[in-house]
Amino acid sequence: MPTWLGHVLKSGEVSLFTDHGKALQLKIENKKFDLNIIDKELLKLVLRSASGPKGKSLLDKLAQFKKIANELKDEGLTITISYEGGLVLTLGSDANPKLSKVITTTNAIEINNLIKLIQMGL
Repeated sequence: MPTWLGHVLKSGEVSLFTDHGKALQLKIENKKFDLNIIDKELLKLVLRSASGPKGKSLLDKLAQFKKIANELKDEGLTITISYEGGLVLTLGSDANPKLSKVITTTNAIEINNLIKLIQMGL
């Protein structure tokens, strides 16, 4: 699905608001998607529903991104995930992992800020 969207959507910006204000913002430009998560509680709710009743560890959640990241890299697409404006994770063709390659076992996922990644609950 992300690769299909990457070929269909060329540029634009979308914001999602909840009762508490802006929850997330998505910017698309030149095969790059920048997802800025503002409301951590919304993210946790989405991750809980996606990971099932048992929950998963940080490494298990990153493994879920591995397949998507490799598809993105193969298609020349990139998704960056930010939390409160600070870059946290890069998936796809622009990922340039160093130490994070040991953790994720792929060169399609770069952990840009491990502390913020843990704060996000990923």
